[in-house]
Amino acid sequence: MSRHVSNDLKRRARELAARESIPYSAALARLRTPRTAPTDTAADKPSRFLLPEYLYVDFPAPDLNGARPCDACKGSGLDAEGRTFAQESDGGRPPLLVEVVCSKCEGCGRAEHAEDGCGHPHTDPDMDDDLYDEDEGTPCYSCAGREFNYVQGVVADEQGEPEEVIYLRLPCGCTADRMRVILGDLIEVAG
Repeated sequence: MSRHVSNDLKRRARELAARESIPYSAALARLRTPRTAPTDTAADKPSRFLLPEYLYVDFPAPDLNGARPCDACKGSGLDAEGRTFAQESDGGRPPLLVEVVCSKCEGCGRAEHAEDGCGHPHTDPDMDDDLYDEDEGTPCYSCAGREFNYVQGVVADEQGEPEEVIYLRLPCGCTADRMRVILGDLIEVAG
C-alpha cells in the first residue's frame, strides 16, 4: 500500500538523502514522521522508535571518468525509483537495507559501455572480465575489493507470479565496520 507523494516532498526527500548519504526511501519516511530523536545510530546500538530500523552501508557513486551518465540513473548506478529491500540479519540486529541496481547501465552509471570495460563492476560478470587481477592479492576474497556483490532477485506481483528480474547491491561482510543504523519505512517508498 502506498500513499501519494507530492512533488515537493519528493524533492525534499532527494535533498535530504543526498545531504545525509541515506537512501531515498529512508529520507522520505523521515520527512513523513515528525520526531526530535537522532536520525541514525551506531550499528551495535539500535534504538526503538516507531520507524523500522535498517543496517545500511554508504557506497560512493561510480567514478564516471568523464563518461556521459546513464539516462535512467543519472550516473548513480542505482534504480531511478530508489527502490530498496530488506534482508533479514541474524543475532537480533536490524535487517540489512539493500539497494536495487539500475537495469539500464547494470551498475556502472555510464550511458555507453566501453569495449575494454568501464572500470566499474556490472551485474553481468562477463562485462567485468579482467577488471580485477586475482594475482594482485585483492583485499577481500569474497568481493575482490568492490565491497559489495550483485545478487539477482525477482519481484513478484500480488498473485506471486514473477514480474521483474532485478539485481541487488549486497554489501560484503568486509564493510561491517562501516554499517550504521538508519530509520525508514520500505512500505512507503512507492510513489
